[in-house]
Amino acid sequence: MPTLLAVPRLRLVTDVSPGDWVAKGVGPLGSGVGSLLPGGFEAYVRILHPAVSRDGMPVRWDSVATWSGATAHPRAQFEAIARPRRGADRQLAPFDQRPPVGRLPEPLLAALCDVLTTHTRMPDRCWFCVWDGYGWISGPTPLSVLGDAPPFPPAFGLAAQSSPRVRLPERAYLLFDGPLGAASDVGWWLNGDLVIPQSPNLFWPDDRAWCVATEIDLDSTFVGGSAALTAAVLKDVRFEAWPSELTDPVSASSDEINH
Repeated sequence: MPTLLAVPRLRLVTDVSPGDWVAKGVGPLGSGVGSLLPGGFEAYVRILHPAVSRDGMPVRWDSVATWSGATAHPRAQFEAIARPRRGADRQLAPFDQRPPVGRLPEPLLAALCDVLTTHTRMPDRCWFCVWDGYGWISGPTPLSVLGDAPPFPPAFGLAAQSSPRVRLPERAYLLFDGPLGAASDVGWWLNGDLVIPQSPNLFWPDDRAWCVATEIDLDSTFVGGSAALTAAVLKDVRFEAWPSELTDPVSASSDEINH
């Protein structure tokens, strides 16, 4: 039986077989988009995590490319486009912080769930994978945001320490179930507040109509699904997104145009 958590709407499950199809459908780590998402979907799309300006506002990658003289394209990598070219605009860079790695910012996660819910028959029955290497999962670690607070216990209780994992090449994940809206519930909760938010690293509905991957080392989120779903993401102004292919490389050195 699933274990009820303090985290609203999410349950840690001990039967991880719902993740078998993902584990069987991905390639070895480092083999491109196909190492993040299973094959077989009609189309794939890449959502870029925005950089952050000095006043805390999101900054699109194409704005950074305009500043640096680089080229925005489907396989662009942030480190490559953030390097000013000779003769480029020497004004101050439009960003202060690079895009978050391994985490889709909450406003974009909420926006993505808005789109995803209309492309599955089962938005109330979804599966969520969370990488088991986050420190707040295993505890204890001081919460620096709380100053002198004592170390906190494991986020999902001691049961999570021995719970079965969904295992992909070089990655292991705790598995949860809940409604699609629970995607925003992942993280460390304290006294009813989400202190350390974390988007799921993988999630999909029970009908497998789509799958979303936010790899722990990447600053982009990838979605596989129907052509209609990927088209909806591409035309939604809330995202900076590009069409993607399973064979697309995803490493920081794979930007063949801007390198």
